[in-house]
Amino acid sequence: MARIIITDTGGLTAEHGVEALRAAGHEVAVFEAASSAEIATEIAAAEALIVGYVRISAADITSAPALRVIATTTTGLDQIDVDAARTAGIAVHPLPSPASEEVATHALAGMLTLLREIPAAQDAARNGWDFTQIPTPPRISELTLGVYGLGRIARKLVERAQPLFARVVAFDPYLPAEHWPAGVDRVDDLDDLFRTSNVLSLHAPATAENHHAVNERTLALLPPDAYLVNVARGELVDSAAVLLALDAGTLRGAFLDVFDPEPPSANEPLLSHPRAIVTPHAAFYSTTTDLAYMGIAVENVLAALGD
Repeated sequence: MARIIITDTGGLTAEHGVEALRAAGHEVAVFEAASSAEIATEIAAAEALIVGYVRISAADITSAPALRVIATTTTGLDQIDVDAARTAGIAVHPLPSPASEEVATHALAGMLTLLREIPAAQDAARNGWDFTQIPTPPRISELTLGVYGLGRIARKLVERAQPLFARVVAFDPYLPAEHWPAGVDRVDDLDDLFRTSNVLSLHAPATAENHHAVNERTLALLPPDAYLVNVARGELVDSAAVLLALDAGTLRGAFLDVFDPEPPSANEPLLSHPRAIVTPHAAFYSTTTDLAYMGIAVENVLAALGD
């Protein structure tokens, strides 16, 4: 029997996972911690951790001599000191991206909502039934969609969006030519992607090199009346620069599912900006993924423990 700690569920349904762990004979404790410090004693005694957004530091790992495996309910490992875990011989398992379909669909839904001026149209329906209150939408089939990063999610977005747009262009210096999607034009310079994109959708991981890739300088490269969509990582975007561009009218709209940091402060101006649509890191969420995220993390723990 192992002691397994779920540090935080991240809002996911966890009961089925807890039942599976207990059915395998393990002791399970579930917390909704905001930081590892809140449950430091529990972590120190754990043989396995299932982690949502709580940061697990090198000090946490050093304090837990029995720890054998860390599984996350996220696709990224930003919250785990992976080097410290590997040095200690601890297996670390992220999710294999079970929500690619949901995130791609969320990105497409966001950009279509922006492009078709749905929030303004709803206000117009409620306030006099007058379509002339709505900013005139562009014709989507005359626009270019630009995609930053062409991983699984982005390629699913391209499949859905390609029939709607005049052109799709993408920047991904790491994707080999043989895996490049058909019908997508390749640009080899990120600035050129900005210059070309009427709608720019972000799908890159956060790295030191692309921190705030969307900033005051690069936003100025976009064509007039461009739109920004970010369902990837908040660190890619300088939120202050987006706010300035929206206020100046150089950026016509922004759809943001992620922020840096998360959650944003309650007085974050983009939360109430009339040209921004913000969702609470919900792109992954569906009836299927609500169960799958915790279920896969549990499977990873059981496999590592030899069950």
